[in-house]
Amino acid sequence: MEQLITNYNYPSRGAKLLSDIFVRYQPIAFAHITTDTQVRNGDARTIPFDADIWITDPPYADAVNYEEITEYFVAWAQPVLQAQGWARDTQRAHAVKGNDDGFRRAMVECYQRLAQQMPANGLQVVMFTHKDAAVWADLALILWSAGLRVTAAWTIATETNSALKVGNYVQGTVILVLRKRRDDDADVMFLDEIPPLIDAEVRHQLDAMTQLDGTAHSMFNDTDYQLAAYAAALRVLTAQRLADLDPQRELLRPRQRGVQGKVEQVIANAIAIACDHLVPLGLPADEWRRLSMIERFYLKALSYDAHGERRIGMMQELARGFGINDYEQLLASGRANEARVATPSELRDGNLRNGEFATSLLRHVLMAIYVTTKYDDAARGLLWISTEVPNYWDMRDRIIVLLDYMQALVYQDQMPHWQRDGQSAAILLGAVRNHHL
Repeated sequence: MEQLITNYNYPSRGAKLLSDIFVRYQPIAFAHITTDTQVRNGDARTIPFDADIWITDPPYADAVNYEEITEYFVAWAQPVLQAQGWARDTQRAHAVKGNDDGFRRAMVECYQRLAQQMPANGLQVVMFTHKDAAVWADLALILWSAGLRVTAAWTIATETNSALKVGNYVQGTVILVLRKRRDDDADVMFLDEIPPLIDAEVRHQLDAMTQLDGTAHSMFNDTDYQLAAYAAALRVLTAQRLADLDPQRELLRPRQRGVQGKVEQVIANAIAIACDHLVPLGLPADEWRRLSMIERFYLKALSYDAHGERRIGMMQELARGFGINDYEQLLASGRANEARVATPSELRDGNLRNGEFATSLLRHVLMAIYVTTKYDDAARGLLWISTEVPNYWDMRDRIIVLLDYMQALVYQDQMPHWQRDGQSAAILLGAVRNHHL
């Protein structure tokens, strides 16, 4: 990952207005910039000219109706369009859209044409955003079939928090850099050899982002990390020649609802790697590895809550990454921008008796916190956890770690609903630490 730092520089036209601020006594000599610019309107599948760099923002399956968005600008810019001799309608019939075979075939044709119209050392920049592994799998197969490979990727924030934007919208975009794939230089591999390479690449990508994130205030959220995991998977996939997979045939195969294709399974696994690799701040990595998937889901969702991240889409993506289906029982709210996991007092004993979560260590810790809060007595909570947890004395150190993590939540400004249970966790933590045979 790299940071793009904008500097004051002479070619920037906007800097001219800042001359009085930067230089009060020494005038700046500005160079006159001459350009040869042409604006053309046409179909990407029939582009007649070459370019060293192509920049595209493709349709994201059926997520965005670009032709409808364009209608406003067409109506607004009628005089300009008429002067340029351009069509004064949105060309709906020619739009590349949908999520069927026709859409995927048209996308391959577009990127094949762009690849043909650039030199061997040329590149393409693709802006892409989607939360569905199936769509990312299609993108990988489209680029693969077009003879392109992903060589670099950046995740950037494209949306800001606003009261006007209410709902489960995507806040980040992945910028992919593509180059022509030279199959002569690529090793022939089988698909089952790819997952270890993707595992290493995803972890490398996330480590680079977390190191950059630690240099200042938080720059990325978990959605950004998950998008980066998708991009890392594409970087590995599109660089290979697979002996047991024909990208074009796989791209156009009949789709069955609920059935994942081979490439989709590989890419979906990248999210599982990301969820496993991103340990909540304040929780030791060795304890994180001991937890079950449902326990990790709860604690990771709790860290979302601590940072004020309450989009239901984040919960759904997190559950998908951990392979959790029945996670709604752990939520206090499932509304679009108010989704969060329940506190121990909200879960109580009734909501924790069934399912995979019922026998977990975290479930017992939450129940002990609830008992402490209910009776305002740490001795009651200690008695409950020491009698209910199998091999309590062997598990005591782990219980202390979990209580320590959850009692710290009381200091988070975003979590007033955790105040009582957080205080109970702190009191119970002291009781467990001082509990001896």
